[in-house]
Amino acid sequence: MEQIKCIIVGGPQHGLVLRHPWDGRRPAPLCVTAADGEPCVVAARRHDRNRRPQYLLLHPRATGEQILTMLAA
Repeated sequence: MEQIKCIIVGGPQHGLVLRHPWDGRRPAPLCVTAADGEPCVVAARRHDRNRRPQYLLLHPRATGEQILTMLAA
């Protein structure tokens, strides 16, 4: 099992970076529950400067501006 880097986009924890355990052999989609109880699901993957993947977890109340800002960062 590996640790993947996730960033929450939108909601009360916008911008929160967390490391989440991930088993690549498990077919279930990645989903994290935000502090307000809403599910945040993977919407995109980007890479950091070291070419390591980062997964953007989309909160249901994320705005288009928040999503675009996180994609561009």
